[in-house]
Amino acid sequence: MRRSTVSDRVDLERNQRRAGRWLISPALIALLVTTLVPLAFAGVLSFTSYDLLSSPRFVGFDNYVQLFTDPRFAKAIGNTVYFALGQVAIGVVVALLVAMLFNRQLHGGTAMRTLIYLPQAMSYVTVALLWSFLYDPYVGPINQILKAIGIGQVNFLTDPNLAMTSIMAISLWRNLGYFMIILLAGLKAIPPELPEAAQVDGANWLQRLVHVTVPQLASPLLFVVVTWLMGGLQMFTQSYVMTQGGPVSSTRTIVYDMYESAFLRLEVGKASAIAVLLFLAVLLLAVVPRLVAALRHRSIA
Repeated sequence: MRRSTVSDRVDLERNQRRAGRWLISPALIALLVTTLVPLAFAGVLSFTSYDLLSSPRFVGFDNYVQLFTDPRFAKAIGNTVYFALGQVAIGVVVALLVAMLFNRQLHGGTAMRTLIYLPQAMSYVTVALLWSFLYDPYVGPINQILKAIGIGQVNFLTDPNLAMTSIMAISLWRNLGYFMIILLAGLKAIPPELPEAAQVDGANWLQRLVHVTVPQLASPLLFVVVTWLMGGLQMFTQSYVMTQGGPVSSTRTIVYDMYESAFLRLEVGKASAIAVLLFLAVLLLAVVPRLVAALRHRSIA
């Protein structure tokens, strides 16, 4: 009787795994068709010269050589890295501080959390158009306030030294609520006994943050940093809508360069090479931190 029960349980688990594979197969097929096949096709095109008008011509690694010797692409890489690292470095700190604030019992905290999260519901096109008006040097409310207090006109989007920083600011405003909610959930999961014990032992606020809160938030923080960096490396909409890559290529990004190569100059092979390089960069960014975390966890265990 006992042997029959064990056998039935094994059969049930096998059937459940089989049913699970059948249930996820439509999603896997859709992923294969919409992501992996186009990616493989882009990989093939990256070794060709193709202008959408004539047949692709194999050129080997010429597209990659051109990219790494192109000063415009080097400028795009620098701008993209500056944007991605800048918004993550500032955004993670601000999101964590805001999450810690909302982790307390605040009057109207729910309404304030909703207001902070609300920009996340807006598309990047909507956000870019809204802030293009707010940044306008002549009729924009921000410049009107600056003129009223005697600072004078600031050209947020036409000054090469301010354009990328201004775009970074609106990206922080748009994404802050989403990542704040993730960190707030992580804070809620920390046992209250840990910071209380540290406080009893004489630890001040900063010591509790560094030695208790941050280590307990390791997984959420890793997710926030990696996800935010991946999004930053793919920035395009803000630059396209607000500045068209200018002024003086100061907001030209990797994806903007890919768009321009493919649709304005019809250099599809070169655009495909950019797509492949960007995919590899994002893949490394997604995989390496998780491998390091897994190895560290295994060594501790």
